[in-house]
Amino acid sequence: MNRRPSRLLSALLCATLLLMIFPISAGALTLTAVNDTLLPLSDSTMPARLGGELYVPYGVFGSLGASSSYADDTLSMSGGGETLTFSLAEGYVYDQNLNSYSTPAYERNSTIYVPVKLVCGKLGYTYSTFTASGETVLRITDGGAQSDSSFANSASGEIDSAVNGYYGNTSPSNPGTSVQPTKPQPDEPEKPPVVEEKPTQKPSLVYLTFFGPTTEHTAATLDVLKNAGRTATFFLPTDTGTWDDDLIRRIVAEGHTPALLLYSTTDTTPDNMATALTAANEKLSFLTGVSTRIVSNADGCGQLTRAQRDRLIAEGYRLWDSTFDTGDAEGTAGDAYSATVQRFTADTASLVVRLRHSKTTPDITAWLCSYMSRQSIPSSRITLTTVPINAVAETR
Repeated sequence: MNRRPSRLLSALLCATLLLMIFPISAGALTLTAVNDTLLPLSDSTMPARLGGELYVPYGVFGSLGASSSYADDTLSMSGGGETLTFSLAEGYVYDQNLNSYSTPAYERNSTIYVPVKLVCGKLGYTYSTFTASGETVLRITDGGAQSDSSFANSASGEIDSAVNGYYGNTSPSNPGTSVQPTKPQPDEPEKPPVVEEKPTQKPSLVYLTFFGPTTEHTAATLDVLKNAGRTATFFLPTDTGTWDDDLIRRIVAEGHTPALLLYSTTDTTPDNMATALTAANEKLSFLTGVSTRIVSNADGCGQLTRAQRDRLIAEGYRLWDSTFDTGDAEGTAGDAYSATVQRFTADTASLVVRLRHSKTTPDITAWLCSYMSRQSIPSSRITLTTVPINAVAETR
């Protein structure tokens, strides 16, 4: 069935409604809060109404961990295993199951606004509006925040300060003077580069894997995976002195597979390899109550001798290698994302995608999860029953 006429009608309707955009409360400010945090008063946070619906800039949901990507006038938002795709050019919105909705996104003053009710309902958040210190507050939460009344009481001073700062009011010691209002502008998040959105082929399955010691960026990556509803595999060095115990516990608690990473050469004795794995498993079991038999080698399992591989397999370990390295540890986020998507479009087999724990890794992970949702590419964590993928075709 040709949907073009209906899309054009939606676009015309959206264009008409844009003429009716007005702030949520004429003559008064509306502040935005996320959980227990009051956001700065700026064009990137303040709500608006359109056709009776409450809208906010889409970046507000990023404060709750929702991942977003924007390219070719199309905005995708993901969280809680759900995805919403907004076409600004044609004025329609649909989810990952191709269900359509009647509240599109729109752009005003270079800011993209999304409907609060729809996004909250699909991505698993709640919202409310109430009055605090004489001002209206729109509050969006993920369920783990204090009540609205408690927040209103605790944030009253912060609300007064934000409003006074926005209007340029000075302290009571300097009445009668004022300055021009300043609107703080947060740094714009990096946008993913434009990639192929209509590939002729795609991988049948993707294993997202993270190699090496955790860093200060790992928590953000875990947030991305949680909100995207995807699980992954974390290859942790056998040197447990590099581990962050809390992050290891979180990795296991959130359903990801812990795995072990050797840094072995042909000179490493099989006994030493087995001893290192046993010690790492003891620490893993102590922290999480689980152990693992999933193993990789930093330079690839192909660099191990047959005697080394036989010993590992005899100990019950299964050998894995990545089939594609994103390059997130060296290049830019955009380069790594583009290269990975290009590989996606060139292969129909299962892919083991290697990421690390660099500054760019959370962004790349978010963009990849969003792309896989748009293209219906499944992903999975590695389990003991999964047939190993490695450079030596060792499937035992």
